Amino acid sequence: MSKATEQNDKLKRAIIISVVLHIVLIALLIWSSFDEHIDASAGGGGGSAIDAVMVDPGAVVQNYDRQQQQQASAKRAQEQREKQAQQQAEELREKQAAEQERLKQLEKERLEAQEAAKSAQEKQKQAEEAAAKAAADAKAKAEADAKAAADAAKKAAADAQKKAEAEAAKAAADAKKKAEAEAAKAAADAKKKAEAEAAKKAQQEAEKKAAAEAKQAAAEKAAAEKAAAAKAAAEKKSRR
Repeated sequence: MSKATEQNDKLKRAIIISVVLHIVLIALLIWSSFDEHIDASAGGGGGSAIDAVMVDPGAVVQNYDRQQQQQASAKRAQEQREKQAQQQAEELREKQAAEQERLKQLEKERLEAQEAAKSAQEKQKQAEEAAAKAAADAKAKAEADAKAAADAAKKAAADAQKKAEAEAAKAAADAKKKAEAEAAKAAADAKKKAEAEAAKKAQQEAEKKAAAEAKQAAAEKAAAEKAAAAKAAAEKKSRR
């Protein structure tokens, strides 16, 4: 825009100088015609025939008008060219600005897409790592739980077997002791009444009771052995 203004200023100065020069030229021509007319009149008094150079003012005005018209046409043509050049320059600037804006937007979209892809990759990586950690933790917990359950079952079976054996031994001992005491007592009592019959009867009762208690002890022992077998089967299954 400043370049076009500078060109306009130069054109105006050139036009003004041209007009001033034309005015000076016209003035000199008119002045010269007056001088030649006076000289011719003075020469005629002497009887000499001198051809005077006459300047037709109408021709001078027409020439001036023609030059003014040419200058005006040249000025209008120059202004039209300048206006067209300014318009083209403005359109070019607008196109360049639009192109720069488009490229800027494309670069922005590219950077946003790149950042989004990077963020998605990072999130996917984090999700995969979290899933792997969760799977590893779950596996470790499952293994620990299985081991704890197996240990607990083993201990429970051992405790149950130990308790059952202890109870069975105690029951057998108690039963034996009780049976012996009862038998002794029955024998002593029967001895007073009928030593042989009482002893036989007490012996039968003692044997019957001992058999029942032995049966109960055997049942408890069988239950303990069954629990131990179940535990062994569970351990064998867990090893598979």
